[in-house]
Order: sequence, then structure tokens, then C-alpha cells
Amino acid sequence: MEKKLEFACECVSARGGYSDPWAAIAQNKLLLDGTKEKLLNATAREPKTIAQLASELRLSQPTIHSHINDMMAGELLRESEEHEKRYPTERYYEPNFPVVRAEERAEFEAICDSIAERVADLFEKNVPRLRSAFDKTGLAARGWTFSDLAQYCYAGEQRSARKLLEQRGVLPRRKKHENGADWLFWAQEQSAKGDG
Repeated sequence: MEKKLEFACECVSARGGYSDPWAAIAQNKLLLDGTKEKLLNATAREPKTIAQLASELRLSQPTIHSHINDMMAGELLRESEEHEKRYPTERYYEPNFPVVRAEERAEFEAICDSIAERVADLFEKNVPRLRSAFDKTGLAARGWTFSDLAQYCYAGEQRSARKLLEQRGVLPRRKKHENGADWLFWAQEQSAKGDG
């Protein structure tokens, strides 16, 4: 049986299915162009109609309608049930995944930073063991250094931790969507520091 490569991010693989629960967004080209991303940004703060989106993005309503249909089929947008309508036929659209606002990010940031520091310390503490494992491979003979593989080692640790947490029920597994893609997705506003 031929062994196939697994890349740094499965979003570059046509085969996929080995790591990131959000990679199917890229693989299935659900956010192929900038207009769809602009639509998500425009609806993230509050649901909007096709007319409102067309006006805000300075595009025609038929163009917006076409993108909305694609995004509804891809399950990136949904009709907002809670937004108050002025007219019975009016439809408001919003992202079909959690959007973590900047002020909400602040609630998680200190905890996540603390966990990240512990993970970084643990990884750094194990670098000698990783270097020793590297020395037992043929990678050096092929011209590579441990430094070339450090990100690979970190990604392997991260993927294995995600899989363990999914098996333990701490993290949800990716969901099968109507279009056949398996993914979990979220978006976050930039923090005041400007990081994404």
C-alpha cells in the first residue's frame, strides 16, 4: 500500500481528513473569494438583509443574493430567527458559526495564555528528547536540521492532544454538514492588540 503524505495543514491537501477540524472550509472552497469573507464580516456584528449588504458592500443585490445562496448551501450563513423584521418577507442573515467578539475574547485570554505558557514550557523542556529522536532518523543525512523539524514536532503534539481531548469528550468532534464536508468553525474579532 502506497503511503501518502500528510501536509503541515490539511487545508492544502485534496485528500484531507487527518488533522484540523476547520480545514474543510478551505478544501471545499467555502470561502473562495474575498466577497464571501466581506459578507461574513458585515453580518458578524448584527444580521443584515440582502439590500443592506448590497448597499454596504456597494455590490448589486443579485450578486449579493448569489453569494448568500452559496453561503447558505455551504452552511456558513443562516437566516437569523431572533432579529426583528420590519416586513414579514424580510430575511436577515448571520454567520452559522460562533463569532467571539473582542470583549468576549478578553474573558478567555488570561486562561488561554496561562495554558499556552505551560504547553510552551513542556515542549521546550522536551526539546533535548526530540533532538535525540531526530539524531536517530536519516533526516540529517538528507541535509535537514532539527530546527527544520521543530514545527513538525509541535504540530504533532498539538494534533495528538486534540485527538485525545476529542476522544475524552472535552473537545467536540467535527460535524458532518449537508454538503458532505466535516468541519467545526468559528471566527474571532481582533483584540485591541490587533492580533487575529
